[in-house]
Amino acid sequence: MNKDLFNQVEKQKFLYSKFAEPYLSELVYLIAARQRYKGFLYMMQRFGDRCFRFVPALDILLMLLTHESYPREYVEDMKEMWDNMGKVVGLWEIVEEKQVEETKKLWETTFDEPYEKAGGGIAVGMEKVVLPNPPIYWEVSDVDVNTSKYKSMIPRFLLEACVFVRLSDRTKATNADNKHKFLRLRMLRCHRELKLDKPITDFSCDSWRKAWHLYCEFGTKGLMVELRCRGGSGLYFKGSKLVKSMVFCWNDLVRAPCITLRRDVDEMRVVASITSPVQAPYLLKCVPDRVTDDSGAMVSDVILKLNNYRPQKGRWLSRTVLDHAGRECFVVRIRVGGGFWRRGAETPCGVNWEERIIEIREGSWSYVAGSIGKAPEKVVGTATPKEPPQQWQAAWLFSTGDEFLINWGSSTSSSDLTFCLKTQQSSDSSIMLLRGRKMQYHEETKSKVAEADDGFVTIVRFTEDNPTGRTTALLNWKLSVVELLPEEDAVLVLLLCVSILRTVSEITKEDVGQLLVRRRLKEAKLGARDWGSVLLHPSSLPSSSDSPYLQPWYLNANKVMAQHEDDGITRQPGFKHSPVEGGDMLYKRGIIT
Repeated sequence: MNKDLFNQVEKQKFLYSKFAEPYLSELVYLIAARQRYKGFLYMMQRFGDRCFRFVPALDILLMLLTHESYPREYVEDMKEMWDNMGKVVGLWEIVEEKQVEETKKLWETTFDEPYEKAGGGIAVGMEKVVLPNPPIYWEVSDVDVNTSKYKSMIPRFLLEACVFVRLSDRTKATNADNKHKFLRLRMLRCHRELKLDKPITDFSCDSWRKAWHLYCEFGTKGLMVELRCRGGSGLYFKGSKLVKSMVFCWNDLVRAPCITLRRDVDEMRVVASITSPVQAPYLLKCVPDRVTDDSGAMVSDVILKLNNYRPQKGRWLSRTVLDHAGRECFVVRIRVGGGFWRRGAETPCGVNWEERIIEIREGSWSYVAGSIGKAPEKVVGTATPKEPPQQWQAAWLFSTGDEFLINWGSSTSSSDLTFCLKTQQSSDSSIMLLRGRKMQYHEETKSKVAEADDGFVTIVRFTEDNPTGRTTALLNWKLSVVELLPEEDAVLVLLLCVSILRTVSEITKEDVGQLLVRRRLKEAKLGARDWGSVLLHPSSLPSSSDSPYLQPWYLNANKVMAQHEDDGITRQPGFKHSPVEGGDMLYKRGIIT
């Protein structure tokens, strides 16, 4: 009995894993899936005598299982083709690749379109074929606590896209000319640097072949497929000229039948399909900015003049929080000094340890001249240092009433860090902080696990619905970067991130996270390669490409987040801070001593 129960649980777990993608419950996707299911039944009725097994795609299988859940209607609808229904491969069966190709061929013969589509790949297992997993952690969130709390946060929407290509018959006769032609995939917005090339010789006039499989933010607007021709042969002719281009806009695809569009040119036919856009995790990063005073204004001659040369009181290290599109969402401030600066008379001095609070303000800077401005007024979260209890080395009291405890251990390595978040509010959930990339974010890497996970913390919440835990956020305190589900509070995650960084800097007496940088660094130009705007499915990653920007950021976080450093640091070798800020020792004492 126990073994049978275990087997049933395993089967249902496998079923859930196949239908866990968040877009599967979207009405647009379901309407398209129903239309393809009808086409699948028509194909079975037409070719039932010629095919031994029919392998359903994921969206078709979803409709079939839904249909079967209404036994009376199912039997009535299928009475004329009941014998053929036994030929449909079930979800738990293993099939040969030959059977999959046979089903694809029948579909292409019947409808002259690719059998697979975005959100509609082959769902069953194949012998000797291991299908790669999607590259992203993409969970359904029933609620977004951030848009109601913080008006500065704009939801991020993601969709899956596939592009298929089939050459025309006339192209087959001119194969000799095709060696100089290739297809290039580009995005309409957000990732203008993207250029993915495929030679024409990779495609056939006999069947549809998948060219690209990717995940895109809805803000990219769409994709463009270009037919290009190289200027000549040999290594010295690297340029190419545009022959023709085909544009697929997301808005057009969402309104298209089966959320699929086709474009025909003389040489080929191109089909693009997408899934319904659904909300994805937020991406936030803290970038260095200028020192501010107690009021939130940047320490500057411009502000001094606006204040009728009244000295600016207090000194705070400041960080601007940017989202995936480079929009300013919050300003994080760390109090370092008090007092003010007067030439030859006074200079700011450090504040007591318990006064070195962390403050988060909601909104963007109010600029008064160029990049000089004032922080938003609304404070949405604070963290105050307090004396830690026994066996803990640091403690922070959050404005929510939560107490955050940190322990370093006996080692000098951050791999011994442990955390505890004690919540004061009555809640149906508990929270745990795990060092490293855990659960859904866990990734086998070639480098040492300790090095790959250095700086990462995974946030897991336990509820009645998720007794084994649900990952709601991933942060890297060294890089001041966070990824969080819509159901997780962004300010809480930012407070945790900055508190850990402050504590580690103080314990190690090292500036491990560049907290001492007190100037605005130049960011990559918006739209060039916006963070997380395009992710390639592992099956579409070019073997020659090592670009970290086409993979999840946490797989190569240092490279992805280092994009702003070159312009900001190496171009200003002689940069010196103004003495009005208080001098380097003020900030070193406030952060690392």
